[in-house]
Amino acid sequence: MNPTIIYRTLGVLFWGIFVFASSLALLRSGALGSTSNGSTSNGKQNASSLVRYLSGPTQSPLLIDASGELHVGDPVFFEARPGDWSQIGYVSRLSIDDKAVPGYESTHRVQLAWYASDLDPNQCQLTQFYSSGRLDDIVRMLLPTEKRERIQQRLATAFRTHGDAISSAVVPLVEESLRESLPLIEREMHASVARHRSEVDSVASRLNRDVVQERLIPLAKEQLLPIVKRHAEEPAEAIGRELWDRASIWRFGWRAVYDSTRIPNKSKVKEEWQRFVDEEATEVIESHMDELTVAVQRILADVASDPDVRSELAQAVEVVASDTQTRALVQAILKESVVENQALRERWREIWTSEKAIASLSIASDRLEPVVRSIGDEIFGTRDGGIDPDFARVLRNQILGKDRRWLVARPVSGQSVVAHVIRVSHEAMVFPIVYLAEDEHEIEVGQ
Repeated sequence: MNPTIIYRTLGVLFWGIFVFASSLALLRSGALGSTSNGSTSNGKQNASSLVRYLSGPTQSPLLIDASGELHVGDPVFFEARPGDWSQIGYVSRLSIDDKAVPGYESTHRVQLAWYASDLDPNQCQLTQFYSSGRLDDIVRMLLPTEKRERIQQRLATAFRTHGDAISSAVVPLVEESLRESLPLIEREMHASVARHRSEVDSVASRLNRDVVQERLIPLAKEQLLPIVKRHAEEPAEAIGRELWDRASIWRFGWRAVYDSTRIPNKSKVKEEWQRFVDEEATEVIESHMDELTVAVQRILADVASDPDVRSELAQAVEVVASDTQTRALVQAILKESVVENQALRERWREIWTSEKAIASLSIASDRLEPVVRSIGDEIFGTRDGGIDPDFARVLRNQILGKDRRWLVARPVSGQSVVAHVIRVSHEAMVFPIVYLAEDEHEIEVGQ
């Protein structure tokens, strides 16, 4: 017999026996020995995963990609227990089918490489999750609930301990900054409005026509005036009767005749009116102040509770807020008044770089530095422990563009998934982390 054929046959037999014996030993011993029930279960799971990997994946039927965004290599995860994730497959092939399934517009089809022999893809609901890379997704990845609560607790403890010292050091600087800023912002805002006078007049004229004339005036006539009349009519009539009773027609009459003559210093009617207001009208109004206060309160309550008034005012505000020209004008004025205000920048620089500010910030820094460093270690990791897994996940997502799409398989008991559709989830979810070992002992055993 040819020696080459003999060597090849012996090699194939050797590796076949080695793989079979290793798999059998792993399955029986729970990853070469067990120290606890958890490690035994984990060893058997790793061993069965090894067997599934060596035997190769099965291919799922063509599934409908409702989003049309899946790529080859996007992973499929399964959660055996809360927080216990494993990857059971990935997208292996893409295709486009002209034949649309009723009820679904997408013509994109995908096929999955499936390693979970104990899960039937036809009995699983597959859901696609997507990380957009926006700030809320980054915060969700970087600061899960448990970590966020720990950080909040550390900050609360730090401010309970050093809050008074930090406040006494920083609050005066903030107060001085605000006090010095308001006149500078006001002055620059007047100048900015003057520079945009033509635009302001154009917007005001259009809003007066579209909002005031067409919405607010009809609203006042139809809704507000009846409310005001209902509550204010009685105290107004009472005040009017008392004022009429106190007014002296004779005193006003002869003074009017005096002012109509050619005699100089004709201001007798004005003087009498001022006397009447100071001595008579003010006293009458003050005596009815409680009634006026109650009337105003009732008017405001009815206006606030009237659905037609609230709806019309909301629409008027929405018209102003959604007006493109108005929004652009306000943004321009605010930008010139605050962001590009050079005098404001210089004043802030003087305040926050003064010797007083440096001493105050030094006090606050000494108090907060330990907790800030501990929070940094919590978020980014430590030199001894390495990069934090959540921060590593953010780096993969933002720098490398990884972990943007993934699928989650959930068994559906007693029924097949209709039309094999991969649904798109609108719920927030963080890309799962699959741990290959749970503690140092398992890593050492595996080595």
